Amino acid sequence: MINYSYLTLDLFAYTLIKGLGFDSSNSLKQYQQFWQQLPDYVNSCLHDVYDLKQSEDKLNFRGKLDNYPVDGSYQSFNLGDTQAFIFDRSANPKDTQNSVNYLSQLKTLTPEFPTTDLTLGQTWMISGWVSSSQEDELENLAQTLYKTLVGQEWDHQRIGQFMGATVFEVWRSPQLSDKPTANSHTLIIFYTNDNQMEAAGKFYRYWLNLLCYRHKIWYAYTYSRQLKQELQDEFNQIIPSFPTPGGYDLDKLKRDLNNNRHILFRYSQKLNLLANQQQTIITNLYNYQSYFNLIETKAKKLGTTDLTFLNAFSQTVEKHYQPQLEQDIASLTPSLGTLQGLTDTVRGIVEIEQAQRDRNFQNNIAIVGVGLGTASILASVPDVEMITELPPVNAYITHWQLSKPQANFVVSLNVSIFAGVWVAIFTAIVIKLGELLRSNKSSERR
Repeated sequence: MINYSYLTLDLFAYTLIKGLGFDSSNSLKQYQQFWQQLPDYVNSCLHDVYDLKQSEDKLNFRGKLDNYPVDGSYQSFNLGDTQAFIFDRSANPKDTQNSVNYLSQLKTLTPEFPTTDLTLGQTWMISGWVSSSQEDELENLAQTLYKTLVGQEWDHQRIGQFMGATVFEVWRSPQLSDKPTANSHTLIIFYTNDNQMEAAGKFYRYWLNLLCYRHKIWYAYTYSRQLKQELQDEFNQIIPSFPTPGGYDLDKLKRDLNNNRHILFRYSQKLNLLANQQQTIITNLYNYQSYFNLIETKAKKLGTTDLTFLNAFSQTVEKHYQPQLEQDIASLTPSLGTLQGLTDTVRGIVEIEQAQRDRNFQNNIAIVGVGLGTASILASVPDVEMITELPPVNAYITHWQLSKPQANFVVSLNVSIFAGVWVAIFTAIVIKLGELLRSNKSSERR
């Protein structure tokens, strides 16, 4: 039976602290509080604490957990726009079964890491010394360790060699090219001698950077999927609001125009963010490949090394992620012009309808003004006796027994109203004929 000892559990965790389009101040406060609370957390987990030292970016501890000595460290690294953490702890239970069972105990020394929208992700690393190099035995042990750590079996695996040690890269996800589900990406390394384990300690910083670039790529690609869906939703919002010909509601058109302007702004902004994710993937893939080459070159000098499984990720990015983003940008960019055209069309309709409404208002003012002017002129004519002598008018005055002043007032009022109304109707007809003539001339020019 395979013998497994010197159990070590590491966690590489990453979060963005700088970048375009987000505020990281709240995240920084959370991580500062998290770092300050680490000593209390260690003391609460260990039965006995032999040594506990904390500096600005590192916390070392030694103690006892369930009757086994444990030592480890929590380290914080600033990687430019990213804050990275390594949580390292190790123990040496008596045999393989105890080591497997003890893995869950070591996991309890992992504090609850703050998770925000800027959290890039994390990768577990399980390592230790084994007495066998049989691949089937190592795979069975790796499966047992992974299930103990994650609680489920892996969906995908890749196998390689690192300085003579066997490496399993395993994770859970629906498809091989998908980003691993949270807390599932794991490297399991089985060393065969102490020299390998000692040499491996010098590679932690390289692993830290390599995995950082990988998580940045996963983060950018996942964010690009979200942006693509949001862009499609934004475009679909503006189509139903496009007005149908005739019977325009000017107030509704104005509301639609204002809404469309906001949609157009958001669409343009998100399309730029999508292009930024494409560039992020290109940049970080280059950095990932640089560290892959560095690790491979150094490791080959120390023992048999085959890191093809790490390079497989680069191929996934080149064959799936990058072409998908190029296709998305190519298909979504023309929609920006379509949205601009639809918005301009609505704006044009609003301007035409507003101009027509203003012109109708001015025409009504002109008609009423002419009518009132005519009525006021006739009302001011002092001599209306000639009209009162007309038989119908005289009969009306006699019937109602109106005095001469009353008769003059009533006749003057009715005449001015009658004349004002007819002059207003005549003015409206003239204005309408003028509009028809202008419309016909415009049609002939076209």
